[in-house]
Amino acid sequence: MLRKSVLFVTKRVNKPINLRWLSLIQASPTESYMRHTGSEPLVQATISQVFLETVNKYPNRVAIRSVHEDVTLTYEQLLNQADALACALRAQGLQKGDRLGVWAHNSVACVLGVIAAARAGFISVLINPAYEKSELSFCLKKTGVRSLLISEGLPNRQYYQTLSQLIPELQGSKPGKLSSELFPELLSIVSAGKEKLDGTFSLDALVKEYASQDASKYAGEVRPEDGSIIHLTSGTTGNPKAGLDSQSSVVNNTYFVGKRLGYHEGHQDICVQAPIFHALGSIITLLGGFRHGCSLTLAAPIYNVRANLEALHKHKCSIITGTPTMFVDMLSQLKNDSSYKPQLQTALAAGAPCSPQLMRDMQKHLNVDTVKTLYGLTESTAGMFQSLPDDNIDVVAETVGFVHDHLEVKVVDEEGKTVPWGATGELMMRGYTTMLGYWDEPEKTRETVLEDGWLRTGDKFTLSPDGYGRIVGRIKDIIVRGGENIAPKEIEDLLNTHPDIIESQVVGISDERLGEELCAVLRISPGATVTLDDLKAHLSGKLARFKIPRVLRIAEDFPKTTSGKIQKYKLKDMVESGKI
Repeated sequence: MLRKSVLFVTKRVNKPINLRWLSLIQASPTESYMRHTGSEPLVQATISQVFLETVNKYPNRVAIRSVHEDVTLTYEQLLNQADALACALRAQGLQKGDRLGVWAHNSVACVLGVIAAARAGFISVLINPAYEKSELSFCLKKTGVRSLLISEGLPNRQYYQTLSQLIPELQGSKPGKLSSELFPELLSIVSAGKEKLDGTFSLDALVKEYASQDASKYAGEVRPEDGSIIHLTSGTTGNPKAGLDSQSSVVNNTYFVGKRLGYHEGHQDICVQAPIFHALGSIITLLGGFRHGCSLTLAAPIYNVRANLEALHKHKCSIITGTPTMFVDMLSQLKNDSSYKPQLQTALAAGAPCSPQLMRDMQKHLNVDTVKTLYGLTESTAGMFQSLPDDNIDVVAETVGFVHDHLEVKVVDEEGKTVPWGATGELMMRGYTTMLGYWDEPEKTRETVLEDGWLRTGDKFTLSPDGYGRIVGRIKDIIVRGGENIAPKEIEDLLNTHPDIIESQVVGISDERLGEELCAVLRISPGATVTLDDLKAHLSGKLARFKIPRVLRIAEDFPKTTSGKIQKYKLKDMVESGKI
């Protein structure tokens, strides 16, 4: 049965300037400042409201196809099951604004948790499934999770066993009556597994018990300005911070991101590579897809390049999103196995800086009509810059895209003064996408979001007055060699053009005379040999001599977060300790 929907109002590279998009930009004549006035107005709505619109429009269309679970749900079926879970959790005593933790790999249960939270008025806390006890403990305490949904265990990820070690009271408690000394706010655990687990509710049993219940009365309590989702930063430099997005920021960012990706054009099928706990997986891919009525294919519980290629081939997915490293792996697999024949409309690389050479290789070898890029932060909901629909490969490869609708951006120096067009500085952003704040950390929130609303990104950037941006690198990644500030990304982009280099990272290692010395860590093609002299010859004449690495290391892989971001501080430690 369909629910009634609530009605609400809702320097370019090798390419001439698109006047239609440029007309939406208000820019300073001399300084790196601009504002996108918006191609369409923002809407004041909640995630529940816009999801309900999609369900009413496409009730029998596939919403989720989980290949590894052999489960397919239509939009109407997904809504019914999410409503059942929402009502079950409300019956347990959870109220609007309570936090529902989702500690799950990519699965139907993970998706149900996100939608159920939206329908019940909870804030979903998306927790990295790779977290160990100490990391999970930190996140549960930090956000005051009231109920926790866990996946069925995998061979290397035993959620319930980890919880039992962390919460000894769990196995002796009745479902919904958990009393933990360590986590006093945690009331219940819901398990998506088939096995009966002491102290937990069965997800399947709750969905069956509350199958006929409608969560619309709870959804009606939620307002656009309320909190919706907490993403935990990857924690590459310490304990993760918990960024809270508003309902309206998610609703609008998923709409505009989806429009630029062509989610709204016909019936798109999106292959989900990125983990759903990450903003690339949850906002850009999952909720962005749902916002526009797409079908989403979950190829594997955790990242698996072969499973993703098989899903593209078998289910004829039209769009795929992923981090640059995921596409590096995919291209490597395609070179070794020509049996996969993807026929993609769009491939989006996001979540980390992407080299121009990789973008061109994706266009050439992935059999995709268009390759796109997107730049954003956990603290800015998701998209801040993104390729336009008609951008050619040169524009996509050399920029991070065109500034997003309804956002202001500027580039400033160390004193906070706006720099001239094309000059390097820190990117600042202001607009509807800015997070509500870091959960329970007002001081850190004020350090990131200034009093006048400007968000500090921590990224070195350049802007051109035609609306496009270029990322130079993370400010913290800058290497200081003999007093010279060096951005690793510039060197990496050139190294990646070498035919035998699959992927590169440049780190600064300790040097008694210079402070830091440049070290290139490379992944190279099987059977290839790359020497330091080869590297110097490849870079000579393209970079100033002081930017050419003096140290070379070869690695089979790079240390990464679960979301695919390379951990440079670990790579640096591995080089300096002699592990590479």
